[in-house]
Amino acid sequence: MTARPYHRPAWATRPAVVIASGPSLSDEQLQRIEQAHLEERVHVIAVNNTIQRAPWADVCYFGDYTALKHYLPKLNALTLAEWVTTDRAAAERWRLTHLRAATPNGLGLDRIRLNGNSGMQAVNVAVAFGATRVLLIGFDMRDAKDGRAHWFGQHPGPLVTKQLYSAWIDKADTVASDAKKLGVEIVNCTPDSAMTCFRMSSIEKEIA
Repeated sequence: MTARPYHRPAWATRPAVVIASGPSLSDEQLQRIEQAHLEERVHVIAVNNTIQRAPWADVCYFGDYTALKHYLPKLNALTLAEWVTTDRAAAERWRLTHLRAATPNGLGLDRIRLNGNSGMQAVNVAVAFGATRVLLIGFDMRDAKDGRAHWFGQHPGPLVTKQLYSAWIDKADTVASDAKKLGVEIVNCTPDSAMTCFRMSSIEKEIA
């Protein structure tokens, strides 16, 4: 049997919503998720500085030391979320929850697979915690028509600003395959997402 060192029984009792920072992320979506969270119908992971728009999330996930160094001092006071990272140095410096990482793509139960981006790492965190149904928003995997890569525009330097959409979508295919093997349903509720390896729906329908 595969070891599950990060399993949290409560996370198996309701869907997990992972909120990434794509440009389609809307206040209406967030309001619906916040209400469902207040009613204890979902768990929520906010990715990176998207915790700014969802300070009520259960978890704030960062995979990058430089991004944590930039954002944590600005955003930590906004939220009671548990800050989680796969970066050991960051976890030790700021006393965050540390989860071990692994480089292969896909989903791991004992280590978080990196998959090229923090959004998909957060999906693996939800699964490692025990979620069997994961809903995605803010996973556009494309720039908006006005050129924005994120709801806030671009990360400031020296943070990583290059968007490797094609590579990330390819890696997501492996996540989708692993999810089927694990009996985990992942639903992409991001409007007009370029990532189509998961069943497409809307957040309104999935948390109704």
